[in-house]
This record gives sequence, C-alpha cells and structure tokens, in this order.
Amino acid sequence: MCAAENQRQGIPAKARKLKSCERRAALLRAAKTLSVEEGVAMPSLDAIIQRAGGSRRSIYTEFGGKAGLLSALIENVSAEILASLYDDIRQEEDLRATLLHFARRLATALMSAHGAIMSRIVLQDCFSSRERAAVFFARGPGKGANLLAQVLEKAQARGEIEVRDCRAAAGCFIGMVRGNLFLERALQLRPPPDEAEIGRHVEAAVEIFLRGIRKTEKTDA
Repeated sequence: MCAAENQRQGIPAKARKLKSCERRAALLRAAKTLSVEEGVAMPSLDAIIQRAGGSRRSIYTEFGGKAGLLSALIENVSAEILASLYDDIRQEEDLRATLLHFARRLATALMSAHGAIMSRIVLQDCFSSRERAAVFFARGPGKGANLLAQVLEKAQARGEIEVRDCRAAAGCFIGMVRGNLFLERALQLRPPPDEAEIGRHVEAAVEIFLRGIRKTEKTDA
C-alpha cells in the first residue's frame, strides 16, 4: 500500500524518508537480491544498506538485527518459492496428471537459479538456527508433503493405488523429483535445466513412482 501511494505521487523512494513498510520491503528485497547474486546466506549489512538505502539503525528497527533480517528472508523465500507452489495443486481424479503438475512446478522452482541458491542458503543456515529451519520446512517441503499425501489418500479411496503410508509415499515422491538434479544445482555444478530436461526428469519420476503404488489385481494361484 505504501509503495503504491508513493508511486502515484511520483516521488522517488530515495528522494524522501521511507515509511516503515517501504523501508522493511526495500531492505528485504536488497538482502534477497544480494544473496542470489553473491550466493551467500546473508550479505554484509553494508552491502544491503548500499543497495536499499537507510542505515544499520534501519535494520535494527525493522528486524531487530542481522539475525532477524535473515529470519525474515527465509520466511519470505519459503512463501515465494515453495509454499506458493502448493496453493493451487489440482485435486484431479487423474492421478498421473496431478503428479505431473505438482512435480513440474516443484522442479522448475527448485532448479531455477533463484530457487537453487536460496535453497542452499536455507541449508547453510539450518546449522545455526533450528527454528528458522523448522519454519522453512513447515511452510515448504512439509506443506507439500501433507497436500500430496491428501491426493494419494483420495486415489487410494478410489481404489487406484495401494499404499501403506500416504505421508511417507508423498515424501518419497518429492525426494524423487528433487533427486541428484537438484543437488547438482544447489552445489552449482551445472546450469539450470531447460524445460525439456525438467519434463523428462519429472515424467521419469512419475512413471517409476506410479509403477510402485498402482494397485494390482490379485489372481488365484
């Protein structure tokens, strides 16, 4: 709301005193951009201030310090890269189509340049803050596994699949979608895969997964 009002007035952000919501957004945006550019969990405060404007006092006022800014950054990334992927998961009766849709969106986000770097940042940070790691997992991978488990439970109720633990199966499928392809991206060993490669990777994961959970007809000996 603040940014929109200022844009309508035609006043450049750095030509006036920023409101709190604008200052917070600007600092967070600068931290996120620099994290991706530099490939580090948290850029220096001086670099963030130079990019966003303001002062160290601004960071302490808005976030309580560097740790608070990092927590806000991880929460923002969780929502932007992971949680939003699952908001519109299609609960279709065609299980294969649902899994392909889910897997393609997940793989595309995680293996993009932004997604891979930010995922590495979270993994680096989890050793210093279990609380931030728990927030990231709950809003991202954990949420995805729960929603996918619901999809599998519905398919099982329709008699399509036979799974002992749908939550565990959902976790296995997400792991297959990430695979070594994601690990190579997170370690910066390769460039982002193109759409065709992601498609092949996702289709292989879906086919192998479905082959293992499809309900088979029992025949009399």
